[in-house]
Amino acid sequence: MGGSHLRGAAQIAVDYRQEFISPQSNAAASFFVRLGEAGIRYGIFKSSRNTQMALAGEQDLDILVAREDYQQFCAIASECGGIRSVNHPSLASPGREDWFIPDFEHAKYLHLDVHTSVRLGGKFNKRYPYFAYSDIGDWGAVTLGSCSIPIASPMDEAAVTLSRIAFRAKGKGSGSWQKLTGDWAREIDELLFAPVEAGETTVCREHGDLPFRCRVKKQGGEVWVHREDLASIRRAVKACCGAPIYSALSDPIRNTARTWRYAAARFVNRLVPGVVVDRRRPASGGLVVAVIAPDGMGKTTQVERMSKLFGWKFCCTRLYLGTGDGQGWPLRRLLRTLYMRRRSKFNATLLNDLDGEGRSGLKSRVASFLYATWGLLAAFERHVRVRAARRIADRGFIVVCDRWPQSIEPGFMDGPTRPRKLSPNLLRRWELSMYDRMSRVQPDVTIHLVGDYEVSRARKPGELIREEFDKRIALMKEMQARAPGIHVIDATQDLDEVSKSIFGVIWKML
Repeated sequence: MGGSHLRGAAQIAVDYRQEFISPQSNAAASFFVRLGEAGIRYGIFKSSRNTQMALAGEQDLDILVAREDYQQFCAIASECGGIRSVNHPSLASPGREDWFIPDFEHAKYLHLDVHTSVRLGGKFNKRYPYFAYSDIGDWGAVTLGSCSIPIASPMDEAAVTLSRIAFRAKGKGSGSWQKLTGDWAREIDELLFAPVEAGETTVCREHGDLPFRCRVKKQGGEVWVHREDLASIRRAVKACCGAPIYSALSDPIRNTARTWRYAAARFVNRLVPGVVVDRRRPASGGLVVAVIAPDGMGKTTQVERMSKLFGWKFCCTRLYLGTGDGQGWPLRRLLRTLYMRRRSKFNATLLNDLDGEGRSGLKSRVASFLYATWGLLAAFERHVRVRAARRIADRGFIVVCDRWPQSIEPGFMDGPTRPRKLSPNLLRRWELSMYDRMSRVQPDVTIHLVGDYEVSRARKPGELIREEFDKRIALMKEMQARAPGIHVIDATQDLDEVSKSIFGVIWKML
């Protein structure tokens, strides 16, 4: 029963793999076409049922490449705009690299988990290289546009998956059979069994001079694997790789230590974002990206989109460098609550620095002092965040900043406060010195979102009058004249089109 049943299931899987991948993945087609034209030997060996989602940039794509073709594979990936990442030490594994291929048309990227050998072991201690490209005996294919992508046969993929299970799955139950749960059970079920069938089958493959044999059965929707067969796989793998006798003790210890190291990095990074790299960073290093625009140009929306997009696989954080309500140091927020929200009365007081008798009024002096204090606190706060952005990027993070301070024009667009007649000179000089220091730290990528006043008014009614909007656009033009490397993007486009433009600018700097 096992042999005929397996052939039926394998045929179902092959038919599934041959179906046409959605045209939304065509941005990746040129990369795979070039691999085929160059004769690169590669193929998908894991989670092949999710190939369509992976090619759409929604999941990882695990690829096994022939060692002799790896350098050429990397060259083609680089020519297609691909970049590499450096992993957290607990995730690093010889013979494996992460490549990312951009899809500028959809503001996405493909994550290629590229292997020259499939290494077995604990999740954080993959020590044993066991499967190479030549060990996959049968390759099917999936169609993507005008090319086909090789995919391991169900039997070969099942052999790889069962080998990983032998080292990593903690099965339930007792006796000769071990019950699989979660993703392991689903993968084996989809590879070896038809949806409504049950029974027992044996996965048999040849690996060099060593036979590979593992019994699997499905009963009542549950998938079971033979314990002794898993133990035999472990012994065979360790013998093939020359593992020391004490590996049965050292492997769990190493895996536990690396697990805790990774978990600690994740925990610390959630407490204080940007302190440690807890996943991946671009091989070229981190970036500080500043998005600047008048109100209503979609600045905050785009910052959120980019941080979420790049945060999918890279260490990424976003910083707000404005002085908006509800954000910032408590003392500055308190001053804003007491004075800045009563904007019309406060401004009227500040504009009348002298009372009607020509002398400085106490109320005006107090208001000017508090305003100068507020401006100094805002400058300190921005200075701390600017320096933090630089430090975080130097660790390898992509830091997306909502706003960036400027010292060209006071009074708006994150510049210093306007000078007041009764403001203490010491506080004013101190504030300006903070902006002078900040001007020495510049973003790696500066993006200006520009448009017309009607768009701003439609998106944020009553936020700016036309004169205020025009002043901001004029200031941005002056910034662009002083720093020609600023990227100017038309924000009157659809939000998705703006996202594509920003994604392209950031990706080309990685």
